[in-house]
Amino acid sequence: MLEPKATWLVAPPLHNSSCSHPRYAATVAAGWWTAPPSVVDAVQALFILMLSIGILAANVLLIFVINSRRYAKYIHAQPRYLLTSLACNDLAIGLLVTPFAFLPTLLHCWPYGEMICQIQALLRGALSQQSAVILICMAIDRYMCMLHPVSYHKHSSKKGCVAIMSLTWVTALTLFAVMVLPRRHGGFYFNGDGLHACEPFFPRPSLRILASCLFYFPTTMVLMYCYGSAFHVNKLRLKRVVCAAIAVPDPLGGSAVEKLVAQERRLSTAASRTMAAMSLSFIVMVTPWSIQEVVAACTGSKVPPFMDFLVTWVALSNSFWNPFLYWLLNTNFRRISKELLLTKLLCRRSAAATPRRTHCCSSLAQVPAVAGATLRAGGGDAEGISEKYWGEILERTVSSNSLQALQRIYGRSSAHDARLFPSPLCAAQMTEI
Repeated sequence: MLEPKATWLVAPPLHNSSCSHPRYAATVAAGWWTAPPSVVDAVQALFILMLSIGILAANVLLIFVINSRRYAKYIHAQPRYLLTSLACNDLAIGLLVTPFAFLPTLLHCWPYGEMICQIQALLRGALSQQSAVILICMAIDRYMCMLHPVSYHKHSSKKGCVAIMSLTWVTALTLFAVMVLPRRHGGFYFNGDGLHACEPFFPRPSLRILASCLFYFPTTMVLMYCYGSAFHVNKLRLKRVVCAAIAVPDPLGGSAVEKLVAQERRLSTAASRTMAAMSLSFIVMVTPWSIQEVVAACTGSKVPPFMDFLVTWVALSNSFWNPFLYWLLNTNFRRISKELLLTKLLCRRSAAATPRRTHCCSSLAQVPAVAGATLRAGGGDAEGISEKYWGEILERTVSSNSLQALQRIYGRSSAHDARLFPSPLCAAQMTEI
């Protein structure tokens, strides 16, 4: 007896969910003011709009700052390319995926046509998968940098990084194009409950489960292994360095090469921590959506609309949390982004960048007074002095007039001190006389 063949499901026709359908045409033609949306629909639409704006602004800022000259000394070329690629991917999500769900949330139908729905379903799948691939590349990059630094710096190159990123982009677009474009086995459909937009359609539940598992489990395993191994080895290496420093103290404070290696290791560790936080955010945001997809495909049940919307958009909000976490955990990025916003966007200059011109004779009297007042206010801690005052101190003390004045002052004071407090040898000669 032959077993029945597995049936292939067909994607729902888009015409039934289009705003041109007679079921929605009258309401759309009359205008939304005749039948205003409910409070839930308005809140969901507002959330989609604010999230889209946040994704666009945050990722544009990240791309602009990490590729600026001021930030070049705080990041290497390869991590910069990876972060730029991730930010461009998230920017595409905020520009080509999330904004198209605003009107369908209010109208409960698709107003843009079949071609745009097909393109958006392709981008929805490809961009989400590409985000996971870039995070995997970042984790492997940090793993090689911290565990095999010699091999990493020897074989890493800008062209290789750009080639790998381009290859992954083309692969993701090709894979989902094969899945979405043909309507016979697969295609796309309008998801009016969760995404409120178009997404790929899987003709069999097993393919839906396979796609969710391939998206979630390999990414999570690689991220946890790479960052866990990197931080564990870095911790052991730090213990060895501390023990060696205690056993063999260096009175000169270490050579220049050792200091350079230590600084390089600090930069690599700081970059790895920030990227690990971004990867952890991806795992936290995407886990509920992956579980929902697998459970819904296995049981064949329909997820409640509010739960579907919440889980789907929490996963999409990861495109906003990536640049936000980088801004939150990186002090240099916060400082430089603030400076660039003030100078480039608002056309203003900070007080430290435009020092006031003062008379050369009054500079020596003002600087110690300012420094002394700051030290007294900070309890005698020299680190409490702001960068503004330190910049004024360095600039004024380096000037030629200040140096000449210092020589005159210290020359007179030293002669006066020599007359009042002679050296022991001179005092002994005077006693013999």
